[in-house]
Amino acid sequence: MSNPRLASYLIEAGNDPEAALALYHWNLQLSAAFQEVLAVTEVVVRNAIDTELRIWNPTRGRDHLTGRAYPPEWTDLPAAPVAGIVAGPLTQARNYAKAAHSGRRPGHLRHGAPICHDDLLAQLSFGVWRKLLPPTAPGKVGLQRLWGGALHAAFPHAPTTGSVAPEVLVHDRIERLHGLRNRVAHMEPLLAVNVPARISDVFSLLGYISPPTRDWCAGLSRVTEINKARPSI
Repeated sequence: MSNPRLASYLIEAGNDPEAALALYHWNLQLSAAFQEVLAVTEVVVRNAIDTELRIWNPTRGRDHLTGRAYPPEWTDLPAAPVAGIVAGPLTQARNYAKAAHSGRRPGHLRHGAPICHDDLLAQLSFGVWRKLLPPTAPGKVGLQRLWGGALHAAFPHAPTTGSVAPEVLVHDRIERLHGLRNRVAHMEPLLAVNVPARISDVFSLLGYISPPTRDWCAGLSRVTEINKARPSI
């Protein structure tokens, strides 16, 4: 293993190579455990938002340039403000979907099937959904309207009586989990991650959408167990 890869663990372990490797092994296990629950979270968030955008998009009338009616399959022709946010990601998603389409062998279940809305949806990253939600900072009028007109229904169990607006709660939890997902995906050290807070973000966000799904995910999660097994240095 390269010195740069092990450096953070050596520092944490007081330059003890054996202890550093034990920490690295623990980090691998924690990353895998987080990946499980983050994968569930990403799919659930994606599907919840997509469901509401499919309802909302046709209500926006017609595109003023083409005259086309906005369809339920919003990835085909999204209305504002969604259009401006997803334009770049959708271009990338189409490229990925085309590559996947071309790579399907004759025996594949969807060999020759045209690229559809669900293909594009699956290629959009977790970060896209965060950008559709209004942050704490004021001034995002379009996003506030999108939340009030559509996306609030994707998170029907988000608390509405606290000091923090539900859309901000959702945005901030997704933002933190997006950062964690990137660390996990790139196999970066999780030594300084507040594990209890991040798993709380996971279960809270899932609970905003579907309490039964939250409970199911909590039952399969290994995060807390592995976090407790962190090697003592």
